[in-house]
Amino acid sequence: MGLLERFRRWIWKVEEASNELEYSAIEAIDKVEVIADEHTGGRVGRALEAVEEESRELAQRVHLDGPDVDRSEPPSTTSD
Repeated sequence: MGLLERFRRWIWKVEEASNELEYSAIEAIDKVEVIADEHTGGRVGRALEAVEEESRELAQRVHLDGPDVDRSEPPSTTSD
């Protein structure tokens, strides 16, 4: 097995581990949301939905939702 093949296998393993961590984090966040909703009578869920909707609307208003948007760097907040 060549060096390149070993490197590819290592990258694949790292990517798999990263995906597992991401899914675990998402599941944990979902569980916290359910518990918080249970304790607040659904207020947390409604608040999160409202924030999501407002952020979508804001992204549309400032044109940050299109496929041609460069997401590699955050937009500049200073005026030149």
